Amino acid sequence: MHWTARGMKKQIDTMYLKKGMYVSELDRPWLESPFLFQGFVVDSAEDLQQLQALCAYVVIDPERGDDIDVSIQHRPAARIERIDLHSRQRKVVNVSFEEEISHARQVHARTRSQLDDMFNDARMGRSIDVTGAKEAVSDMVDSIVRNPDAMQWLTNLRKRDEYTAIHSLNVCIFALTFGRYLGLDEKELNELGIGALLHDIGKMRIPLEILNKEGKLTLEEYAVIREHARHGYEILQETAGLPPSTLEIAYSHHERKKGTGYPQGLRDAEIPLFAKMVAIVDIYDAITSDRAYHHGMNTLDALKNMFEWREHDLDSDLVERFIRCLGIYPIGSLVELSSDEVGIVISVAQSTRLTPMVMLVRDAEKKTMLPPKIIDLSRFMRGNAEQPLEVKKVLEPDAYGIDIREYIQKEIRVS
Repeated sequence: MHWTARGMKKQIDTMYLKKGMYVSELDRPWLESPFLFQGFVVDSAEDLQQLQALCAYVVIDPERGDDIDVSIQHRPAARIERIDLHSRQRKVVNVSFEEEISHARQVHARTRSQLDDMFNDARMGRSIDVTGAKEAVSDMVDSIVRNPDAMQWLTNLRKRDEYTAIHSLNVCIFALTFGRYLGLDEKELNELGIGALLHDIGKMRIPLEILNKEGKLTLEEYAVIREHARHGYEILQETAGLPPSTLEIAYSHHERKKGTGYPQGLRDAEIPLFAKMVAIVDIYDAITSDRAYHHGMNTLDALKNMFEWREHDLDSDLVERFIRCLGIYPIGSLVELSSDEVGIVISVAQSTRLTPMVMLVRDAEKKTMLPPKIIDLSRFMRGNAEQPLEVKKVLEPDAYGIDIREYIQKEIRVS
C-alpha cells in the first residue's frame, strides 16, 4: 500500500507528501533531523525537499493538516507471485550462437521500433498500443529460449544519447535471460518481458532537461525523477491487454528489501517477484552503461558491487542466481588473455563459465586484428593444449580505444 492507517494518522511514502500536510512522525528520531519541532505543517518547498531527501516515509495527521490524495489511497496493493523457483528445470540451448544471431538482430530491431512508437505515444499523452510489443516480446522469448547469448550480445549496442530506450530494451533482454535461467515457463517469460520492456515508460512524463542532465540532480529534480514509477503505473493502468504484473513492475522496480526504496517503501516479502528481478537487471544495465553523468563500470566490478549491495537493497538469493546466470565474464565483457591478446566475450556455455568464446580484436602488441578472430577458450583448457589460454583480467569497456558497438553491428562468422 501507499499508506498505512494508525488510528486517524497515516504512514505515507514521502513521494506523496504535499504542502499543507501535518507531519507528526518521521521514520527516524527527530534528533537525527534538521527540524526544530516534533510535528509541523509542511508549508515550504524547502521542508518538502528536506523530508523527501531524508525520509523514505513519514506519518501524517489528517485532522491537523491535508490528507493524502484519494486516488493514491485506492490504488491496489502489490500482488505477490507464488513461484517456486527451486523446483524449476533450466532450459537447454537448442541452437548455436552463430545460428541464432541473425534472427536475434531482426527481433531486436523490430522490438526497438515498437518501443520507440510506444514511448512517443506516452510522451505525447496518447494511449499506447501494446499489441505489437507483445508480439515482439514473444519473439524475443523464443530467441532467448533457443540461445540467450545471441540476444544478450546485442545489449552492448548502448548509446549515451539514447539511454532510456536502449536501457528498456536491455532490461527486457536481461530479465528474459534471467527468467530462462530460473526455469520460468513461456507464459511467465512473456509476462516478465512486457513488464521489463515498459518498466520505465513513466519517464516519458519527466522533462528531458532533468532526465538527461549532466551532473548531480538537485533534491527537487530527484523528487521529480522518482515520480516516474507513479507515472508509469498510471500510463499502464489506462492501457488495455496488460497483465497485473506489468503494472507492478513499473510501479515497484525501485523498491528495496529494507524498505528504503520508492514509491511505497515496501519491504522484502511485500515486493513482487518480477519487480525484484527487474530491479536487479535494471541496476546491472544502468551501472555498466555510459550516462550523461557517469562512465559505465566494467562487468566484473558491476557484479562485485551488486554482490555487496544484496544484503541491504536487493534479494540476496536472486542476486546470487543472477551472477551465476551471467557468469564471471558476461557477454560483452572486454578481456585480456594470458597471451596478452584482447577480445570481447561473445558466448558462454553454462558448463564452461571460465572459458568463454571470445572475439579477438587486438593482438599481443595491442594492434587491431583485421579481421577479428573468434576462438573458443574451452579448447585451450589445461590438459587440452600445451599452452593453456585463459582470461587474465577484465578491462574497462573502452580500453585501447575499442568501441564494442562497432563489432556488434557486424555479422559474426564462427570458424
